[in-house]
Parts: sequence; structure tokens; C-alpha cells
Amino acid sequence: MVKEIRLLLVIVLLIAGAGIFMVIKNKENQLDVDELKVEVTGTDKSIYSPKNNISISYKVTNTSEKEDKKVSLILKVTHLEQTITELPIGHIRLAPGEQQELEYQWTAPDRDFTGYLAEIGIANHKGNILKSDTIGIDVSSSWVKFPRYGYLSKFENDVDEESKIELMNRFHINGIEYYDWHYLHHQPLADGITRENPGSWKDWSGRVIVGETVADYIRAAKARNMVNMAYNMIYAGTDSFFNDKEGNPTNANEWKLYFAKDNDQGEGNFTFYMGTSPSGNGNLYFLNPLNKEWQQHIFSEELKIFEVFDFDGWHGDTVGDWGEMVTAEGEPLGYKEDKTPIYLVKDTYTQFLNAAKKALGDKYLSFNPVGAQGIENANVSKTDVLYTEFWPWDNDREGKPYNTYASLVREIERSNEDSKESSFDGKGKSLVVKAYINYDKTNGYMNEPGVLLADAAVYAAGGSRLELGNGDRMLHVEYYPKDFSMDEVLLEKMKNMADFTLAYENLLRDGQQTTNHAVYIEEYSHGKEGDSDTIWTYTRADSQYEILHLINLLGTDNEWRDERGKKAIPQEVKNLKVTYYTHKKTSEVFLASPDQNSCISEEISFKEGVDEKGDYITFTVPSLQYWDMIYMK
Repeated sequence: MVKEIRLLLVIVLLIAGAGIFMVIKNKENQLDVDELKVEVTGTDKSIYSPKNNISISYKVTNTSEKEDKKVSLILKVTHLEQTITELPIGHIRLAPGEQQELEYQWTAPDRDFTGYLAEIGIANHKGNILKSDTIGIDVSSSWVKFPRYGYLSKFENDVDEESKIELMNRFHINGIEYYDWHYLHHQPLADGITRENPGSWKDWSGRVIVGETVADYIRAAKARNMVNMAYNMIYAGTDSFFNDKEGNPTNANEWKLYFAKDNDQGEGNFTFYMGTSPSGNGNLYFLNPLNKEWQQHIFSEELKIFEVFDFDGWHGDTVGDWGEMVTAEGEPLGYKEDKTPIYLVKDTYTQFLNAAKKALGDKYLSFNPVGAQGIENANVSKTDVLYTEFWPWDNDREGKPYNTYASLVREIERSNEDSKESSFDGKGKSLVVKAYINYDKTNGYMNEPGVLLADAAVYAAGGSRLELGNGDRMLHVEYYPKDFSMDEVLLEKMKNMADFTLAYENLLRDGQQTTNHAVYIEEYSHGKEGDSDTIWTYTRADSQYEILHLINLLGTDNEWRDERGKKAIPQEVKNLKVTYYTHKKTSEVFLASPDQNSCISEEISFKEGVDEKGDYITFTVPSLQYWDMIYMK
């Protein structure tokens, strides 16, 4: 009996020892991630060709003041809901308070024009990610499929060009508009400027432009795979273009535009007064885009640029629609293919742009029909990138004002449809939208809801935005040097927006079409028109997915122009009960958002049903701040 008791005690002690060992072992396997931070800080380029090496920069921080931390790191790359790769990338040990800055090299897949989300995570002993951060990656052999335009306007001495380009690279900007870099509109390259001696010059206002600064920007941008576009108007000259050194009129006077007799917007020369100019070039005179001599002149002047600076193309600008015009002789500006006379400048765009593209050869051409006036003519031209500057008082082709988010969406959709035949893949071009959000704001920072709601509407419809540049600044008026800062919160949200729109570019602007699927949301005002104080239920689809965009306008208005930065933050809502009507069989439903979960897709459960309106699925959206995208396979 005593032996049996002793044996039982031994067994108990062995079991207890094993338990203690397991507790100790489990404790070793546990990692206090609350004291660890991982942040993906950037990629080495804004865009990659298939099979390129991609360098992902990140940093890991141990915030503990007492304990060393041994950290296992993992890389996970997804395309939409699909995991492309998941692999361990090493172990590091961090002393208390230590931060390590690291890089990881990943090879891009061989599929072109594809967006990915790269996630760097801290993993436990089982390889499960406990804490992570993400970044978007665009694998595209050309920027014209998914243009992401930024701007530069600071060209003086003592500019840290590399730093500004690095900041813009974090937003994945792949094309840069060099605003007002040029000498004069009719002569963008100043006399005596050469590749060997880029020198300096003064623009019309007397602002000094340093050639080496321009060249250094271009070099830094090219290292990041960014395209560099030289800004200039397509049809403008300043005072000195119309008189020679002796004060005699030049032939350029014969190329001028004149208001037609019945045009109540003006008379005589079509001209703008820009301001006082030290060189006497304060007036801007407009010329007939279809005049062959003017075309020969301006194309020649643009080509001279590329001999000195390594610009990749021409970003052409206009001043909008000013009614019917005639030549100096009172004749039409030109004729359409059917011999119809042309009196509106916007009707010259297709012919001019096609001629410019031919003259530029392998250089890119983008173009701004201001106010979207004549955008239909630009859309069918051979321009590489569609772009327009919206103003709320201009009207679309049906006479409806461009003053709401929905009006921007309609034009993005129509431009995409217009441009299908002239696009390289037949899917249409993605319109770059410039819209000055906080136009009358005079100080402080950009207003978050005004910026993010405009972005949500534009990107959901398949467009893009020109709003970021000069490093991490943001436009709020048409004169770019007067740009604004963003506070830290908006800065981080814009990084998320940039990552999201890359990672999901194949769901946002890769052949999707708008649909009219009925959507019902319990308890909240909603609709498909994008009305104020509603949840906007905007539906799209392609051959593989149906897509529901929820844009939150609850408690705020639907006008994109937030002049004084007073637009209210929309009311955040949780646990939205959504019914989505579709006749297609749904296998999976996913939710992704720039507002949450580091842009990572999460699968959500759904139920199928049918009623008098047809087949539907129902699901719950956990939360909606600004913009959620639900995509159904």
C-alpha cells in the first residue's frame, strides 16, 4: 500500500512538473505585442514593372523600458482577397527602447497592371501575425493605366529636391506636373539655357527659377520611376511675343483669338491680365490652336525643352470656355471633318492634341480642359492621360453644374466611356480630377472631411486626384505655390488612401461599370444619388466581382467645394444591416476600407434570400467612417 502511494506521488509530481514546464514554455512563446510597434515607411519606387525587385522599408520599435524582445517578422502580400505570398523574413532582438530600421527585398510577380497590399508583421511561434503595418504596391509597366499625379512649384535655390520627392513617393505619385517652371508661355526655355549650363531665369512675374533645381528634381523623380511633365498652356503668349526688339508687330498677331461679334463675354483680343511684370510680360494673349504656324512654333518650342531637361512629356493647360471666337480676319478657327466651321476653342482640342501628340513622338501628353469644358473632345484624342480642373459653376454636357460629388462621378464615368477607343487596353482612361477643396481658407490645415469625401467619390468612380505635391503639401487654390499643410491625422489618412487605391486599383479603375443594383440599409437614410445626410450606395461591377461603395454623407453635405474648411465630419455608424439585390450567385463577400484595418480585406458572412424585388444577400458592415468598399465574388 505504501509503495502504491509512493508511486502515485511520483506520477503526480511528474505531471505537475510537466505542467510547470508547459507554462514556462508557453510564456516563452508569448510575446507582449503591446510593447512593440511595426511601421512600413515606404518603398523605393512609386511603380514597378513585372519581375522588378521591390525594396520595402520598415521599422520595428521596442517601447518597453525593461525587457529585451526577440521578434519574428513575416511578409504577407495580397491581391484583393487572395494571398500571393506569405513567408518569414527573419528574427531580430531589440533592447529596451530600441528601434531598428530595416529593408526587405521582394520580387514583383510577372502580372502587369496589378495592385498589391504588402503587410510586414510581427508573428508568434506558430507564424500567426500579431501586429502589422501595410503599404500598397503598383506593378505596372506604364503610368498611363493608373495615373497618380502630383505637382512641384518650388524651383529656387537651396531646395532639398530628394526629400520632397521621397515624401511624394510615399503617396505613390507616379507623374509630376512641374507648374510654372518655364520662362514664358510662348518660349518655355529661356535663351542660353543648355544641358551643360542649366543656369537660371525669371518667369513673367520675376520669380527666379533655378535650372539645376529643375534638373535635380527630375533626376530624383526618375530614380523613383516617376514621370516628369513640363507644364505650359497650349495657346498662350505674353507681350514680348507680339513685338520684336524694335517694337514692330510680329506675325504672331495674325494667330490671335478674337471674341466673335455676338459673344457677350468680351470683345477684341482674347486676353488676360496676369499682374505686374518686371519684364513687361504681364498680359496673356490667346492664339488659335488650329493655326498651323502657331502649332509649328509651339511644338518646336516644346521639343527644345527635351534637349536640355529630361522631362518625359508636356502637360497642356487652358483657361476654360469663353464662348465663340474668330481669327484676326474674322474667320472660323478651323473646320471639323464634316466641314462644319469651328468657333468654340473647345472644339479645336481633338485636332490640336492629336497634332501635338504626333509632334512629341515618344513623349507623353496630358491636357487640362478647364472646367471640363470640351472634355468630350479631349477624351477621344490621343492624349496619354485625361485630366481636368473642376469648378462648381461650370456645367456638364446636359447643363447640370459640377458642384456635387455625384457630378464628379458622372464625368469620370463618361470620360472613361468616351476614351475606350483611344485607350491602349480598350477599358478607357482614368480621369485625373483637380478640384480645389478649401478654396477660401486662409490659414491652418486642410479640412479632413472635405478632402477625404472628395477622394472617396473620385476613386470609387474610377478616377484619380491631383492634390498632393511639393513634398507633403496639398493644393487649395489654383496658384500652386500657395499650397497648404496637412495635420498629422490627415497626413496619415492620406497615406492610407494612397495605399488603398493602389492595392485595389483593379477593383476601382480597371474596366468596372456602374450598375443599378438596389441596396437597402436598415435604420439609416441612404440612396444612389449621393444626397446630403445619407449613406451613398454606389454600385459597380466587372466580370468577376460586384462592388458596393458606401460613402458616408450622414450629418454632412454633398458639395465637394468646402470653401472655408467648415464641412462637418460625417456621423460614424456601426453594425450596418445591408441588403444587396443581385441575380448572381455569391460565393464570398469581402470588406476593405482606407479607414480601418490597415486597408486589409476581411471576409464577412452573408445570408441569401428572395422577396418580391428579387434575389438578395444580407450582411453586416461593422463600421462606416468615410468610405467602405464591399466586393462580392
